[in-house]
Amino acid sequence: MDVDLLRPGTVPISPDTILWFEFLLNPSLLEKHISKPSPDPSPTDLIIKFMTINNDHKDPEIKIIDGESIDAISNLTPNWTHKNLALKILSLKVAAYLQWDLDIIEKKLPLPLQMNLLQDLFFITSEAIVEIPGIPDYPLTTISDQLLFSIVLYHRWHLRAIIFRALNNRQSKQQFLHNLGMQDSTFISPGLTDDIVRKLEGNISITLNTLNAVLQLDDLKPKVLSVNTFQMLTEDSTEIKQNWNNMISITAEEFKCQIHYDLAIFYLLREEYQSAKHHISQAHNFFQILGNSENLFYCKVKKDWLEGCCLACHVPVETIKPSLTQQLLSSVKDQFMNIIQILQTDNIVREIPEVYRDNLELDIQGGLTNRKMIVARDLPLQIQCLNLVRKILENEVIVGDYVSDIRAAGVRGLEVFFSAVDNVLDCVSESDKKRIAQYLLYLNLTGEIEGLANKILHSPKYVNLFNDKELDEIKKEASFNDLEIPTMLLTNDWGVPCNTYTRTMRVEIFDLEQRLILSYNPIEIHETLIRLDGTNCTKPLWKINGSWELPIPLQSVVMSLPRGFLQDYSYILLAKSRELALGKDFERSKELLTVLSAEVQHHTGNLTFKLCRLISWEILLVEIWHCLHSWPGTNICDVHALVERAKLCLAALQSTDKVLPRQEVIEFSTIFLLNMTEWDYLTTLEKRWSYTEFAAAISSVCQDVVKYKGGRKFSREAWDMVLAAFAPNRDPPQKRSAGSSGGSGNSSRDSMAGISATLSRLREPTALSVMISLLARLHNVLRDESSLELNTQYLALWPASVPNSNSYNIRNIGEILFQLLTQALKLYPSNVSWLKSMGDLNFVLGFHESAMKYYLKAIMVSSDLFSQPVPRAQIEDFVYRRMIKCCAHLQCYTQAAVLCQFLEDVDYALAFKMAASDQKSCAPADAMDAYYHCIWDTTILEYLIYLHTKRGEHHRKQLAIKVIGLLELNSNNNEEIQREAANTRKAKFLRALSKQYVY
Repeated sequence: MDVDLLRPGTVPISPDTILWFEFLLNPSLLEKHISKPSPDPSPTDLIIKFMTINNDHKDPEIKIIDGESIDAISNLTPNWTHKNLALKILSLKVAAYLQWDLDIIEKKLPLPLQMNLLQDLFFITSEAIVEIPGIPDYPLTTISDQLLFSIVLYHRWHLRAIIFRALNNRQSKQQFLHNLGMQDSTFISPGLTDDIVRKLEGNISITLNTLNAVLQLDDLKPKVLSVNTFQMLTEDSTEIKQNWNNMISITAEEFKCQIHYDLAIFYLLREEYQSAKHHISQAHNFFQILGNSENLFYCKVKKDWLEGCCLACHVPVETIKPSLTQQLLSSVKDQFMNIIQILQTDNIVREIPEVYRDNLELDIQGGLTNRKMIVARDLPLQIQCLNLVRKILENEVIVGDYVSDIRAAGVRGLEVFFSAVDNVLDCVSESDKKRIAQYLLYLNLTGEIEGLANKILHSPKYVNLFNDKELDEIKKEASFNDLEIPTMLLTNDWGVPCNTYTRTMRVEIFDLEQRLILSYNPIEIHETLIRLDGTNCTKPLWKINGSWELPIPLQSVVMSLPRGFLQDYSYILLAKSRELALGKDFERSKELLTVLSAEVQHHTGNLTFKLCRLISWEILLVEIWHCLHSWPGTNICDVHALVERAKLCLAALQSTDKVLPRQEVIEFSTIFLLNMTEWDYLTTLEKRWSYTEFAAAISSVCQDVVKYKGGRKFSREAWDMVLAAFAPNRDPPQKRSAGSSGGSGNSSRDSMAGISATLSRLREPTALSVMISLLARLHNVLRDESSLELNTQYLALWPASVPNSNSYNIRNIGEILFQLLTQALKLYPSNVSWLKSMGDLNFVLGFHESAMKYYLKAIMVSSDLFSQPVPRAQIEDFVYRRMIKCCAHLQCYTQAAVLCQFLEDVDYALAFKMAASDQKSCAPADAMDAYYHCIWDTTILEYLIYLHTKRGEHHRKQLAIKVIGLLELNSNNNEEIQREAANTRKAKFLRALSKQYVY
C-alpha cells in the first residue's frame, strides 16, 4: 500500500514518520530531518508539500497585485492565517538550507511553485505583496540587505528560468499514481509553463539592467538569508518578525562571480558572444580569487562548466587541459594536426565517442573524393587502421572496407595496421588482447591480407597471443604463401624458336576486322576503316559484327547515307558508343559520339544535318544515363545545362522540324526533368505523348506535396493511370496498330511495363515518396486487412477504395513496390520512413526475419547507431508491436518480452504471454543473461521470477532475481538517471538484435 509520508490519513505508517503539521508544532524537527544523509521526503519534496497545502487553504480574499501599484499596497496587511504564514516560512527555511541553490530548485520544483516561493520571499523581506514578473523598481543603494538579496535572487532566477526552458523544452512525464482520481501536485500543464516563460521574456530587459546595476555597486557588502534568519510563528505570535542579524555575510567577489556567470550563460543562449565573453571573463577572474569553490556558501559555479564556457568564448584559461574529444575537434579545425597521436592515445583511454571517429574517417574520404582537401598520403589508411583497432577493443560490429583498403595498400597497409596494434598491445587488459588475437586469427583464416601470417610469426609478442593449435593454423597459412612457383610457369619464353609465316591477304583482312571489332579508340577505328577500304571488301564493313545494332531511327538515317567510309564510320561508332553506354562506360561512349559529330559536320547535305541532330540527342541520352547511374552524385556534369538541353529536346516535339528525337531519348529526358524537380515545366507539356503524361501526373502531385506538406488530397491522374496499368485483363489478346491508345489486354500490359520502367528510373526523394505511398495505399486497399497495412508518408493523398478490387493482382503490385523500395533504399539508405515501409512489406509477406532487419535499420538510423534515445516521432508503437510479432513467429519469445517494454504503455498481458510461451529457450546461457539484463520493468521481472519458480528453472530464476536486485539498488536515483539507465539498456538490447538480424 502506498503511503504519503506528509499526508495524514494514509495508514499504516511507521512510528518514526513525521507528519507535516508536526513541523509546525516543533520547528526544530525540520532542520533535524533535512540534515539526514538521505532524508525521505527530500527537502524539495517538503517545499512542494508545504506550498501545496498552503495553496489548498489560501484565503480567497488575498489578491495578488503587480509591482506597478506598490503605493497602493505599501500599508496593506495580509489576511493569511497563522498556519498559512507558518507554512510559507517553513518553505523558505528549507530553501535557505539548500543555500538558495537554483540548480536544485529549478530542476525539482515546477515553475509556478518557484514563482510562489520567490513571491513569499519578497513578502517576508519587504512586507509587500508583489506579482512576478512585475516587481517594483527598488533603489539599490538604499534598500536593506535582505531585500537586496531577494531582488538579486529573483533576477538570477528570471534569467535561469528562460535558459532552463530553452534547454529542456519538454514536459516531464507525470508520475503514476495508484490512488485513482488524484493528480500529481508537481504536474503542470505545458500551456501554463509556456505562458509564464512568455511573460518572463517580455520583462528580460529590466532584469538585465538590474543585475548590471548591482555589479556596478562599489561598496557592496552582500548577505545571504540563512535557516536561522527565519523565525517560526507560535500560538502567541501577533506579528511576523525575522532575525535579520542571523544573515550570513559573503564576499562581493563570491556574489558577483555568480551573477556574472548567470549573465554569461544567458548571453551565450542568445548568441550575443561579445557580452558573454565579457561576463565569463569577469566570472573567471572572481573565481580564481575565491580559490576553493567547495567552501563557498552562495556561489554554485562549477569549475568544469566555467572552463567550458571560457573555451566557448575564447577566453584564455591556463588551467584548462582539453579532453581528447576537444583535441580531436581542434585538430580537425587545424587541418588534422597531430590527429594520429590523438587517436593513438584514445585507443588506450577510449574517451572519444566512436561516432566522432567514424565521422572523421568519412569526412576525409569525402573530401578526397570531391578533391576539396589535401592530406598526407597515408593519413586515411592510418585513421582507418586506428579506428579498426578501436572497434576491435570495444568488441563492436566492424562495418566497412577496412580489410580491402589494407590489402590494396600492400606491404605498407600491413605495416600501418600492425603499427596501430603495437600502440595498444602493451597497455590493454588480457581480455582486450584476446579480442585482438581472435581478429588476427580471423584475418589469417580468410587469407585476404598477404604476408599477415609471416608478420605474426616473426614477432614474439604476437606469437604469445595464440595457443599451440592457433599457431599451427597460422603456420599452415604461412607455408602456403611461401610456395615457390616454377619460373617456367611465370613466363612465356620456353626457349621454342618462332617460325615466320607468310601472311595472305585473307589473314590480314581478318586481323584488321578483329582489330576493328575489339578497338574503342576512334583514331584506331578511323585508320582501320581506311585500310579495310583499300582491300576492296565486297560487303559493308558495319556487317562484320552481328552484335552491332542501332535503334531504328538512327539506323534508317545512317543507311540512307551514300555507301562508303562515312556510312561505315557512323554506324560503327554509334554501335560501339551504345555498347560502352550499356557497359556503364559513359565517358568513352560520349567521346565516340563527340568524335563522330565532328566528323559528320565536315560533310554537307540534309542527311548529314539530320544525323548531327540525332547524334546530339544521343550525347544527351548518354549524359542523362550517366547522371542517373551516378545519382545522388550529380557533380559529374553541368546539371543546369543538361536540364536546358533536355527541355530543348522535348521542345522539338512541338516544332515543325521533321527531325524528331526518338522515343527513348524523350522518355529519359522526361524522367530526368522529373528527377531534377522541373515539375512546373512537365505539367505544362501537352498530354498527347503517352510517355510524358505519367511524368506530368507525378509532377503535379509533387508540386502539391511540397506546397501543402501532404495535408490534402490531390489530383487523381496518377492514381487512375496506375489503376489502368494494373487493370484486370478482360479482353482477349489482339494485335494493336501503331496508333492504338489502349483498351486491349496487350495495352494494359504495355502500360504496366511503361509505368514499371518509369518507376525504375525515379531518383528524386519526393517523387519516390509519392509513388511509394501510392503503391502502398493501393496494396492496403486491395488486401483490406487493418492488421497487415503498410505505413508510409502521404498515404492520405489517395482514395480509400477501388471498384472491383477482387479482379486486381495484388502480387504484381507488391513486387513493383518491393523493387521501388529496394531502389529507393539503395539511393538513400538512411531514409527512416522507407526502411519502415520495407519492414512492413516484408512483415505482410511473411518474411519476419527480413522485416526485423529493416525495422532495426530504421532504429539504427534514427538513434545514430544507438548513441541517442530512439525518437518516438520516428519509431512509433506499431513498429515495436510488429517487431514483437516477428520475434514471436521466429520463436524468439524472450526477445519479444523485452520489446514489450519499448511500448509507450507497457503491454503486460502481451509480455507475460511471450514469457510464458518460451517453454524451452534454444538461446545459449550467455545470450539469455544479456537479454535479462536488458529488462528494466520490475513488473515483467517479477512475473519471470514467478514463472521460473513454477517451472523449476533455477538458473533463470536466479538471473531474474539478480537483475531486479540491481534495479532496486538504483531506485533512489532521480528520474533523469533512471531514464538514462533505461536508455542504456534499450541501446544494449537493440545493438544485440542488430548483430543477429542486420549483420
